[in-house]
Amino acid sequence: MSNNLLEVIAEIFSTYNYSVSAKKKNFDLFAEKPNNNVAIKVLDTPSTDDIKAIADGISNDGGAKGLIVSMAFFSDDVKKAAKQKDIMIWDRPELEKQIGKAVLMRLDIGNDPFASEPAPAPQKKDISALTQDLYGGAPAEEKPKAAPAPAPAPVPAVAAKPEPQQKIVEVEEEEPAKIEAAEPEESVKLPIRAIPMKIKSADALKIAGNVARAEDVEVSIAFIPYWKYNYSLDVISKYKDVSVPLSGKGSKMINAINKNVDNAPAVKPIDGVDIPETPYNIQQAALTEDEAKAMAMKAIIQDHSREVRFKGTQGEAAFVEHKRFTPKNTDVKMTMEMIYVPFWTVRSHKGYMEINAYDGKPTQTPIDDGAEIL
Repeated sequence: MSNNLLEVIAEIFSTYNYSVSAKKKNFDLFAEKPNNNVAIKVLDTPSTDDIKAIADGISNDGGAKGLIVSMAFFSDDVKKAAKQKDIMIWDRPELEKQIGKAVLMRLDIGNDPFASEPAPAPQKKDISALTQDLYGGAPAEEKPKAAPAPAPAPVPAVAAKPEPQQKIVEVEEEEPAKIEAAEPEESVKLPIRAIPMKIKSADALKIAGNVARAEDVEVSIAFIPYWKYNYSLDVISKYKDVSVPLSGKGSKMINAINKNVDNAPAVKPIDGVDIPETPYNIQQAALTEDEAKAMAMKAIIQDHSREVRFKGTQGEAAFVEHKRFTPKNTDVKMTMEMIYVPFWTVRSHKGYMEINAYDGKPTQTPIDDGAEIL
């Protein structure tokens, strides 16, 4: 954990008039404000167990809220657990957003250190629901503005008029809530045909082991193009009075970047891939379809050729004859299509690892051409 990161977090909360202290009750920072305390924990790779531990740690702290800050991305399981336990979470994008808001907040109140709350109030309507919890009773501060309206009215009959004004103010407060509810985080859908992803980012980090145990760990998804082909052949070759069957079928795929050949997974590819909020990269194919078909045909003919030994006699002499039977290109029925296989790439100063996002197996050879641009 970096002390610089703790200092940045402390500065953010100090901007909003929190009193920030060092470690307290197994937390890295503790931000205090009247009727609103926040216990802060910084983690490299948060898990659901960390969510439970933090929730238990603040249960007896007089209503303090929990906040987890991480430079990594949170998995779907961690987000779900945090929502259930009412724990706030900041990943790297959220942290960058909060830093920017803190800087803008200082610019707004820089001319008057004792400025009242009405000035920053409009900004609070634009912040995310996560950050609204940090402002305590901010909405309550806006309501007193409607109170001075009945004051200039000297006649009691006129004093009843402010009541509709109060209703109007309440309607205006409900509108931002509706807008926020209408902004769910939708995943990006890529228009490609690909093998489905079964391994989540949290699982990939566990599989990466020591590589993922670093503050500078970066996780992304790489979609590698493959030429997947299905073939079948059923032909009988004859030689003299002997019939030799040449038959078979199978499914394989050729890496369209480094030309490695692998067995195709049994799962059916899907059209369109839903991607979480994770950086991703779709690699470009270097191998054309015609080149892939030529490679596949050569491999099929080589795998299904047979060499047969014949024994016979000629007069009183015995002899042995070897004959190789090879299918023709026209004997092979083949279909080919382009599919993409997703791989998790985990990178830190401790190393680099690629993990198949379908079966969770680390790659033995580079999934691309082996060159990395730094």
